[in-house]
Amino acid sequence: MLQTETRVETAFSVAGTVEHWQDDVARHCVGNSRLAFAVSAAFAPPLLRLSNEENGGFHFVGSSRAGKTTVLRAAGSVWGGGGVNGYLRSWRATSNGIEGIAEMHCDSLLCLDEMGQVDAREAGEIAYMAANGLGKGRARHDGSARRPAQWRLLFLSTGEVSLADKMAEIGKRSTAGQEVRLVDIPADAGAGKGAFEELHGAASAGTFAEELRQATERYYGAPIRRFLELLTARHAADPVGLIEALRASRAEFLGAYLPEDASGQVRSVCGRFALVAAAGSLATALGLTGWPDEEADRAAEACFRAWLKRRGSAGDHDIEVGIRQVIAFIEAHGSSRFEAAWQDGAERVINRAGFRRRDDNKPWEYMVLPEQWRNEVAKGFDPPALARAMIERGLIIPASDGKAAKPVKVPGHGTLRLYVLAPVIIAEGEGHDAD
Repeated sequence: MLQTETRVETAFSVAGTVEHWQDDVARHCVGNSRLAFAVSAAFAPPLLRLSNEENGGFHFVGSSRAGKTTVLRAAGSVWGGGGVNGYLRSWRATSNGIEGIAEMHCDSLLCLDEMGQVDAREAGEIAYMAANGLGKGRARHDGSARRPAQWRLLFLSTGEVSLADKMAEIGKRSTAGQEVRLVDIPADAGAGKGAFEELHGAASAGTFAEELRQATERYYGAPIRRFLELLTARHAADPVGLIEALRASRAEFLGAYLPEDASGQVRSVCGRFALVAAAGSLATALGLTGWPDEEADRAAEACFRAWLKRRGSAGDHDIEVGIRQVIAFIEAHGSSRFEAAWQDGAERVINRAGFRRRDDNKPWEYMVLPEQWRNEVAKGFDPPALARAMIERGLIIPASDGKAAKPVKVPGHGTLRLYVLAPVIIAEGEGHDAD
Protein backbone atom coordinates (compact mmCIF):
# COMPACT_ATOMS: atom_id res chain seq x y z
CA MET A 1 0.00 0.00 0.00
CA LEU A 2 2.83 2.35 0.88
CA GLN A 3 4.46 1.67 -2.48
CA THR A 4 1.24 2.55 -4.33
CA GLU A 5 0.83 5.78 -2.38
CA THR A 6 4.43 6.69 -3.15
CA ARG A 7 3.91 6.17 -6.88
CA VAL A 8 0.80 8.33 -6.85
CA GLU A 9 2.54 11.11 -4.96
CA THR A 10 5.44 11.05 -7.39
CA ALA A 11 3.23 11.05 -10.47
CA PHE A 12 1.31 14.13 -9.39
CA SER A 13 4.34 16.01 -8.05
CA VAL A 14 5.68 19.39 -9.20
CA ALA A 15 9.11 20.45 -10.45
CA GLY A 16 9.90 23.97 -11.64
CA THR A 17 7.47 26.76 -12.44
CA VAL A 18 4.94 27.33 -15.18
CA GLU A 19 7.43 29.67 -16.81
CA HIS A 20 10.13 26.99 -16.81
CA TRP A 21 7.72 24.48 -18.34
CA GLN A 22 6.55 26.99 -20.94
CA ASP A 23 10.09 27.84 -22.03
CA ASP A 24 11.47 24.30 -22.15
CA VAL A 25 8.44 22.12 -22.99
CA ALA A 26 5.52 24.09 -24.43
CA ARG A 27 7.60 26.07 -26.91
CA HIS A 28 8.66 22.81 -28.59
CA CYS A 29 5.00 22.15 -29.42
CA VAL A 30 4.56 25.14 -31.72
CA GLY A 31 4.34 23.91 -35.30
CA ASN A 32 4.06 20.29 -34.14
CA SER A 33 0.47 19.08 -34.45
CA ARG A 34 0.84 15.87 -32.42
CA LEU A 35 2.67 17.58 -29.57
CA ALA A 36 0.34 20.58 -29.44
CA PHE A 37 -2.71 18.34 -29.60
CA ALA A 38 -1.48 16.04 -26.82
CA VAL A 39 -0.63 18.96 -24.53
CA SER A 40 -4.00 20.57 -25.31
CA ALA A 41 -5.64 17.25 -24.41
CA ALA A 42 -3.87 17.37 -21.05
CA PHE A 43 -5.83 20.51 -20.13
CA ALA A 44 -9.16 19.00 -21.24
CA PRO A 45 -10.13 16.54 -18.44
CA PRO A 46 -11.24 19.24 -15.95
CA LEU A 47 -13.58 20.55 -18.67
CA LEU A 48 -15.41 17.24 -19.23
CA ARG A 49 -18.07 17.96 -16.63
CA LEU A 50 -18.46 21.62 -17.56
CA SER A 51 -18.88 20.83 -21.25
CA ASN A 52 -21.00 17.70 -20.66
CA GLU A 53 -18.62 15.80 -22.96
CA GLU A 54 -18.31 12.01 -22.79
CA ASN A 55 -15.21 10.14 -21.69
CA GLY A 56 -12.85 8.99 -24.38
CA GLY A 57 -9.31 8.53 -25.54
CA PHE A 58 -6.84 9.19 -28.35
CA HIS A 59 -4.39 6.52 -29.48
CA PHE A 60 -1.20 7.58 -31.29
CA VAL A 61 -0.36 4.62 -33.49
CA GLY A 62 2.83 4.18 -35.48
CA SER A 63 6.16 2.48 -35.85
CA SER A 64 8.80 2.20 -33.16
CA ARG A 65 10.98 5.27 -32.57
CA ALA A 66 8.49 7.57 -34.25
CA GLY A 67 8.29 9.82 -31.19
CA LYS A 68 5.02 8.52 -29.71
CA THR A 69 6.29 8.22 -26.15
CA THR A 70 7.85 11.68 -26.36
CA VAL A 71 4.44 13.07 -27.31
CA LEU A 72 2.93 11.26 -24.32
CA ARG A 73 5.63 12.59 -21.98
CA ALA A 74 4.96 16.16 -23.10
CA ALA A 75 1.27 15.79 -22.31
CA GLY A 76 1.98 14.09 -18.99
CA SER A 77 4.30 16.89 -17.91
CA VAL A 78 1.26 19.16 -17.62
CA TRP A 79 0.10 17.04 -14.68
CA GLY A 80 3.22 15.62 -13.05
CA GLY A 81 6.28 13.44 -13.37
CA GLY A 82 9.31 12.18 -11.56
CA GLY A 83 10.52 8.63 -11.16
CA VAL A 84 11.55 6.40 -14.05
CA ASN A 85 8.50 6.83 -16.28
CA GLY A 86 7.27 10.20 -15.11
CA TYR A 87 3.52 10.54 -15.40
CA LEU A 88 3.16 7.62 -17.82
CA ARG A 89 1.35 4.38 -17.04
CA SER A 90 1.71 1.14 -18.96
CA TRP A 91 -0.91 -0.74 -20.95
CA ARG A 92 0.64 -3.87 -19.45
CA ALA A 93 -2.10 -4.50 -16.91
CA THR A 94 -5.35 -6.37 -16.47
CA SER A 95 -8.72 -4.68 -16.79
CA ASN A 96 -9.03 -4.90 -13.00
CA GLY A 97 -5.73 -3.08 -12.60
CA ILE A 98 -6.66 -0.37 -15.09
CA GLU A 99 -9.98 0.09 -13.28
CA GLY A 100 -8.20 1.24 -10.12
CA ILE A 101 -5.87 3.46 -12.12
CA ALA A 102 -8.78 5.04 -14.01
CA GLU A 103 -10.62 5.83 -10.78
CA MET A 104 -7.45 7.39 -9.38
CA HIS A 105 -7.25 9.64 -12.47
CA CYS A 106 -10.87 10.82 -12.36
CA ASP A 107 -11.10 14.35 -13.84
CA SER A 108 -7.40 14.21 -14.73
CA LEU A 109 -5.28 12.93 -17.58
CA LEU A 110 -4.33 9.28 -17.96
CA CYS A 111 -1.40 8.34 -20.21
CA LEU A 112 -1.07 4.68 -21.25
CA ASP A 113 2.10 3.78 -23.11
CA GLU A 114 2.56 0.93 -25.62
CA MET A 115 -0.61 -1.03 -26.27
CA GLY A 116 1.45 -3.88 -27.69
CA GLN A 117 2.30 -4.97 -24.16
CA VAL A 118 -1.27 -5.73 -23.10
CA ASP A 119 -2.87 -9.16 -23.44
CA ALA A 120 -5.04 -9.10 -26.55
CA ARG A 121 -7.90 -10.62 -24.55
CA GLU A 122 -7.87 -7.59 -22.24
CA ALA A 123 -7.33 -4.78 -24.77
CA GLY A 124 -10.90 -4.25 -25.92
CA GLU A 125 -12.33 -4.48 -22.42
CA ILE A 126 -9.80 -1.99 -21.05
CA ALA A 127 -10.47 0.53 -23.83
CA TYR A 128 -14.24 0.24 -23.47
CA MET A 129 -14.19 0.37 -19.67
CA ALA A 130 -11.79 3.32 -19.42
CA ALA A 131 -13.90 5.35 -21.81
CA ASN A 132 -17.22 4.18 -20.37
CA GLY A 133 -16.39 5.55 -16.91
CA LEU A 134 -17.74 2.60 -14.98
CA GLY A 135 -15.99 -0.35 -13.36
CA LYS A 136 -17.19 -3.90 -12.97
CA GLY A 137 -20.09 -4.81 -10.71
CA ARG A 138 -18.96 -6.79 -7.69
CA ALA A 139 -20.52 -8.30 -4.60
CA ARG A 140 -19.59 -7.82 -0.95
CA HIS A 141 -18.86 -10.80 1.29
CA ASP A 142 -22.52 -10.88 2.33
CA GLY A 143 -23.67 -11.04 -1.29
CA SER A 144 -24.99 -7.47 -1.51
CA ALA A 145 -23.94 -5.29 -4.43
CA ARG A 146 -20.85 -3.16 -4.03
CA ARG A 147 -20.86 0.31 -5.58
CA PRO A 148 -18.83 0.07 -8.82
CA ALA A 149 -15.93 2.42 -9.40
CA GLN A 150 -16.80 5.49 -11.48
CA TRP A 151 -14.77 8.21 -13.16
CA ARG A 152 -14.67 10.96 -15.74
CA LEU A 153 -11.64 10.50 -17.88
CA LEU A 154 -9.83 11.61 -20.98
CA PHE A 155 -6.83 9.47 -21.80
CA LEU A 156 -3.96 9.34 -24.26
CA SER A 157 -2.40 6.13 -25.51
CA THR A 158 0.40 4.95 -27.78
CA GLY A 159 1.18 1.75 -29.63
CA GLU A 160 2.69 0.22 -32.72
CA VAL A 161 -0.69 -1.43 -33.28
CA SER A 162 -4.25 -0.13 -33.17
CA LEU A 163 -6.99 -1.54 -30.95
CA ALA A 164 -8.47 -3.30 -34.00
CA ASP A 165 -5.09 -4.89 -34.77
CA LYS A 166 -4.68 -5.99 -31.17
CA MET A 167 -8.08 -7.65 -31.02
CA ALA A 168 -7.49 -9.30 -34.39
CA GLU A 169 -4.65 -11.24 -32.77
CA ILE A 170 -7.27 -13.43 -31.09
CA GLY A 171 -9.74 -13.37 -33.97
CA LYS A 172 -12.01 -10.67 -32.55
CA ARG A 173 -13.33 -7.58 -34.29
CA SER A 174 -13.42 -4.23 -32.53
CA THR A 175 -16.88 -2.74 -32.22
CA ALA A 176 -18.05 0.70 -33.27
CA GLY A 177 -18.34 1.66 -29.61
CA GLN A 178 -14.74 0.72 -28.89
CA GLU A 179 -13.32 2.53 -31.92
CA VAL A 180 -15.35 5.66 -31.19
CA ARG A 181 -14.20 5.69 -27.58
CA LEU A 182 -10.54 5.20 -28.47
CA VAL A 183 -9.70 6.83 -31.79
CA ASP A 184 -6.51 6.17 -33.76
CA ILE A 185 -4.33 9.12 -34.71
CA PRO A 186 -1.37 8.29 -36.97
CA ALA A 187 1.73 9.23 -34.99
CA ASP A 188 3.61 10.10 -38.18
CA ALA A 189 2.86 13.74 -38.94
CA GLY A 190 3.84 13.31 -42.59
CA ALA A 191 6.84 15.63 -42.63
CA GLY A 192 9.51 12.94 -42.73
CA LYS A 193 10.36 13.55 -39.06
CA GLY A 194 8.18 10.99 -37.31
CA ALA A 195 5.71 12.58 -34.93
CA PHE A 196 7.22 16.03 -35.48
CA GLU A 197 7.04 18.69 -38.17
CA GLU A 198 9.19 21.46 -36.66
CA LEU A 199 12.49 20.65 -34.91
CA HIS A 200 13.15 24.15 -33.53
CA GLY A 201 16.80 24.14 -34.53
CA ALA A 202 17.60 20.57 -33.48
CA ALA A 203 19.91 18.62 -35.79
CA SER A 204 17.52 15.67 -36.13
CA ALA A 205 14.19 14.32 -34.95
CA GLY A 206 16.03 12.07 -32.50
CA THR A 207 17.94 15.00 -31.02
CA PHE A 208 14.73 17.01 -30.75
CA ALA A 209 12.95 14.15 -28.99
CA GLU A 210 15.83 13.76 -26.53
CA GLU A 211 15.84 17.48 -25.74
CA LEU A 212 12.12 17.39 -25.10
CA ARG A 213 12.37 14.25 -22.98
CA GLN A 214 14.97 15.88 -20.78
CA ALA A 215 12.83 19.00 -20.47
CA THR A 216 9.83 16.96 -19.30
CA GLU A 217 12.02 15.35 -16.65
CA ARG A 218 13.06 18.75 -15.32
CA TYR A 219 9.74 20.60 -15.35
CA TYR A 220 6.30 19.15 -14.72
CA GLY A 221 3.09 19.48 -12.73
CA ALA A 222 2.97 23.26 -12.37
CA PRO A 223 0.82 24.01 -15.48
CA ILE A 224 -2.27 22.10 -14.35
CA ARG A 225 -2.19 23.64 -10.89
CA ARG A 226 -2.16 27.15 -12.33
CA PHE A 227 -4.81 26.15 -14.86
CA LEU A 228 -7.11 24.81 -12.14
CA GLU A 229 -6.64 27.93 -10.01
CA LEU A 230 -7.55 30.22 -12.91
CA LEU A 231 -10.37 27.97 -14.13
CA THR A 232 -11.89 27.81 -10.65
CA ALA A 233 -11.72 31.57 -10.28
CA ARG A 234 -13.33 32.11 -13.67
CA HIS A 235 -16.07 29.60 -12.92
CA ALA A 236 -16.78 31.26 -9.56
CA ALA A 237 -17.05 34.67 -11.21
CA ASP A 238 -19.16 33.67 -14.22
CA PRO A 239 -20.09 29.97 -14.44
CA VAL A 240 -22.69 30.48 -17.17
CA GLY A 241 -20.31 32.55 -19.27
CA LEU A 242 -17.58 29.90 -19.03
CA ILE A 243 -19.90 27.09 -20.05
CA GLU A 244 -21.33 29.10 -22.93
CA ALA A 245 -17.83 29.94 -24.14
CA LEU A 246 -16.94 26.23 -24.18
CA ARG A 247 -20.14 25.39 -26.07
CA ALA A 248 -19.50 28.13 -28.60
CA SER A 249 -15.94 26.93 -29.16
CA ARG A 250 -17.17 23.36 -29.66
CA ALA A 251 -19.87 24.47 -32.10
CA GLU A 252 -17.36 26.54 -34.08
CA PHE A 253 -15.01 23.59 -34.46
CA LEU A 254 -17.81 21.26 -35.51
CA GLY A 255 -19.10 23.81 -38.00
CA ALA A 256 -15.67 24.22 -39.54
CA TYR A 257 -14.44 20.64 -39.72
CA LEU A 258 -17.30 18.13 -39.39
CA PRO A 259 -18.14 16.67 -42.84
CA GLU A 260 -21.71 17.27 -43.99
CA ASP A 261 -22.35 13.55 -44.42
CA ALA A 262 -20.89 12.60 -41.05
CA SER A 263 -22.48 9.81 -39.05
CA GLY A 264 -23.38 10.22 -35.39
CA GLN A 265 -20.19 8.34 -34.51
CA VAL A 266 -17.99 10.80 -36.39
CA ARG A 267 -19.89 13.74 -34.87
CA SER A 268 -19.22 12.35 -31.40
CA VAL A 269 -15.50 11.98 -32.09
CA CYS A 270 -15.30 15.42 -33.66
CA GLY A 271 -16.87 16.81 -30.48
CA ARG A 272 -14.01 15.30 -28.45
CA PHE A 273 -11.44 16.88 -30.78
CA ALA A 274 -13.33 20.15 -30.37
CA LEU A 275 -13.04 19.92 -26.58
CA VAL A 276 -9.28 19.43 -26.88
CA ALA A 277 -9.05 22.46 -29.15
CA ALA A 278 -11.07 24.51 -26.65
CA ALA A 279 -8.89 23.34 -23.75
CA GLY A 280 -5.66 24.24 -25.52
CA SER A 281 -7.03 27.60 -26.57
CA LEU A 282 -8.22 28.32 -23.04
CA ALA A 283 -4.83 27.39 -21.57
CA THR A 284 -3.21 29.69 -24.13
CA ALA A 285 -5.60 32.54 -23.33
CA LEU A 286 -4.76 32.10 -19.63
CA GLY A 287 -1.07 32.57 -20.44
CA LEU A 288 0.05 29.01 -19.76
CA THR A 289 1.38 27.75 -23.10
CA GLY A 290 2.92 30.78 -24.79
CA TRP A 291 1.50 29.56 -28.11
CA PRO A 292 0.00 31.63 -30.93
CA ASP A 293 -3.76 32.02 -30.51
CA GLU A 294 -4.72 29.47 -33.19
CA GLU A 295 -2.11 26.80 -32.38
CA ALA A 296 -4.46 24.49 -30.47
CA ASP A 297 -7.14 24.71 -33.16
CA ARG A 298 -4.64 23.97 -35.93
CA ALA A 299 -3.29 20.96 -34.07
CA ALA A 300 -6.77 19.56 -33.34
CA GLU A 301 -7.80 20.06 -36.98
CA ALA A 302 -4.69 18.28 -38.27
CA CYS A 303 -5.18 15.33 -35.94
CA PHE A 304 -8.91 15.09 -36.65
CA ARG A 305 -8.29 15.04 -40.40
CA ALA A 306 -5.56 12.42 -39.93
CA TRP A 307 -7.99 10.23 -37.94
CA LEU A 308 -10.71 10.65 -40.54
CA LYS A 309 -8.34 9.81 -43.39
CA ARG A 310 -7.15 6.68 -41.61
CA ARG A 311 -10.77 5.70 -40.89
CA GLY A 312 -11.62 5.98 -44.58
CA SER A 313 -14.92 7.86 -44.48
CA ALA A 314 -17.28 9.85 -42.30
CA GLY A 315 -19.92 7.12 -42.39
CA ASP A 316 -21.17 4.62 -39.84
CA HIS A 317 -18.41 2.33 -38.55
CA ASP A 318 -20.33 -0.93 -38.95
CA ILE A 319 -21.30 -0.03 -42.51
CA GLU A 320 -17.69 0.81 -43.37
CA VAL A 321 -16.42 -2.47 -41.92
CA GLY A 322 -19.25 -4.37 -43.62
CA ILE A 323 -18.37 -2.92 -47.02
CA ARG A 324 -14.72 -3.86 -46.51
CA GLN A 325 -15.87 -7.40 -45.67
CA VAL A 326 -17.86 -7.60 -48.93
CA ILE A 327 -14.85 -6.39 -50.91
CA ALA A 328 -12.57 -8.84 -49.11
CA PHE A 329 -14.94 -11.71 -49.90
CA ILE A 330 -14.94 -10.87 -53.61
CA GLU A 331 -11.17 -10.46 -53.66
CA ALA A 332 -10.70 -13.82 -51.96
CA HIS A 333 -13.33 -15.85 -53.83
CA GLY A 334 -13.98 -13.99 -57.07
CA SER A 335 -12.90 -16.80 -59.38
CA SER A 336 -13.52 -19.81 -57.14
CA ARG A 337 -17.06 -19.22 -55.85
CA PHE A 338 -18.70 -17.11 -58.56
CA GLU A 339 -19.76 -19.00 -61.67
CA ALA A 340 -19.02 -17.32 -65.00
CA ALA A 341 -22.36 -18.53 -66.40
CA TRP A 342 -22.32 -16.21 -69.43
CA GLN A 343 -19.07 -17.67 -70.79
CA ASP A 344 -19.18 -20.63 -73.16
CA GLY A 345 -17.90 -23.78 -71.50
CA ALA A 346 -17.87 -22.24 -68.05
CA GLU A 347 -17.40 -24.81 -65.31
CA ARG A 348 -20.01 -25.30 -62.62
CA VAL A 349 -18.82 -24.00 -59.26
CA ILE A 350 -18.96 -26.04 -56.07
CA ASN A 351 -20.15 -24.13 -52.98
CA ARG A 352 -21.33 -21.34 -55.24
CA ALA A 353 -21.81 -17.87 -53.71
CA GLY A 354 -23.15 -16.29 -56.91
CA PHE A 355 -22.35 -15.46 -60.50
CA ARG A 356 -20.06 -13.17 -62.46
CA ARG A 357 -19.94 -11.72 -65.94
CA ARG A 358 -18.14 -9.10 -67.96
CA ASP A 359 -18.14 -7.51 -71.38
CA ASP A 360 -14.95 -7.25 -73.43
CA ASN A 361 -12.13 -6.06 -71.15
CA LYS A 362 -14.34 -4.38 -68.61
CA PRO A 363 -14.11 -5.36 -64.91
CA TRP A 364 -16.05 -8.36 -63.65
CA GLU A 365 -19.57 -7.78 -62.34
CA TYR A 366 -20.37 -9.95 -59.32
CA MET A 367 -23.86 -11.09 -58.26
CA VAL A 368 -24.48 -12.68 -54.88
CA LEU A 369 -27.21 -15.20 -54.12
CA PRO A 370 -29.62 -13.99 -51.37
CA GLU A 371 -28.89 -16.78 -48.88
CA GLN A 372 -25.17 -16.40 -49.38
CA TRP A 373 -25.51 -12.64 -48.87
CA ARG A 374 -27.28 -13.13 -45.55
CA ASN A 375 -25.30 -16.08 -44.22
CA GLU A 376 -21.78 -15.46 -45.47
CA VAL A 377 -20.95 -12.29 -47.42
CA ALA A 378 -22.70 -9.93 -44.96
CA LYS A 379 -22.35 -12.24 -41.96
CA GLY A 380 -21.94 -10.43 -38.66
CA PHE A 381 -23.75 -7.32 -39.86
CA ASP A 382 -27.33 -6.30 -40.57
CA PRO A 383 -27.60 -7.59 -44.19
CA PRO A 384 -30.57 -5.39 -45.25
CA ALA A 385 -29.03 -2.28 -43.69
CA LEU A 386 -25.69 -2.98 -45.33
CA ALA A 387 -27.38 -3.49 -48.70
CA ARG A 388 -29.31 -0.21 -48.38
CA ALA A 389 -26.14 1.70 -47.52
CA MET A 390 -24.33 0.17 -50.48
CA ILE A 391 -27.19 1.13 -52.79
CA GLU A 392 -26.96 4.73 -51.56
CA ARG A 393 -23.24 4.74 -52.38
CA GLY A 394 -23.71 3.17 -55.80
CA LEU A 395 -22.03 -0.07 -54.77
CA ILE A 396 -25.10 -2.25 -55.34
CA ILE A 397 -27.32 -1.88 -58.43
CA PRO A 398 -30.93 -2.24 -57.18
CA ALA A 399 -33.98 -3.58 -58.97
CA SER A 400 -36.35 -1.19 -60.75
CA ASP A 401 -38.77 -1.56 -57.82
CA GLY A 402 -36.09 -0.38 -55.41
CA LYS A 403 -35.39 -3.76 -53.85
CA ALA A 404 -31.77 -4.61 -53.17
CA ALA A 405 -31.94 -8.00 -54.91
CA LYS A 406 -32.41 -7.60 -58.65
CA PRO A 407 -33.99 -10.14 -61.08
CA VAL A 408 -31.28 -11.43 -63.42
CA LYS A 409 -31.66 -14.02 -66.17
CA VAL A 410 -28.76 -16.41 -65.69
CA PRO A 411 -27.96 -18.91 -68.49
CA GLY A 412 -28.79 -22.42 -67.35
CA HIS A 413 -30.46 -21.23 -64.15
CA GLY A 414 -33.41 -19.10 -65.22
CA THR A 415 -34.27 -15.80 -63.62
CA LEU A 416 -32.86 -15.33 -60.12
CA ARG A 417 -32.95 -12.45 -57.66
CA LEU A 418 -29.34 -11.47 -56.98
CA TYR A 419 -27.44 -8.74 -55.18
CA VAL A 420 -25.68 -7.13 -58.13
CA LEU A 421 -22.45 -5.44 -57.05
CA ALA A 422 -21.39 -2.46 -59.11
CA PRO A 423 -18.04 -3.08 -60.88
CA VAL A 424 -16.57 -0.03 -59.13
CA ILE A 425 -16.58 -1.89 -55.82
CA ILE A 426 -13.57 -3.87 -56.99
CA ALA A 427 -12.22 -2.20 -60.14
CA GLU A 428 -11.16 1.38 -59.45
CA GLY A 429 -8.35 1.07 -61.95
CA GLU A 430 -6.30 -1.48 -63.80
CA GLY A 431 -5.13 -4.62 -62.11
CA HIS A 432 -8.23 -5.33 -60.01
CA ASP A 433 -9.41 -8.35 -61.94
CA ALA A 434 -10.35 -11.13 -59.53
CA ASP A 435 -8.87 -13.83 -61.77
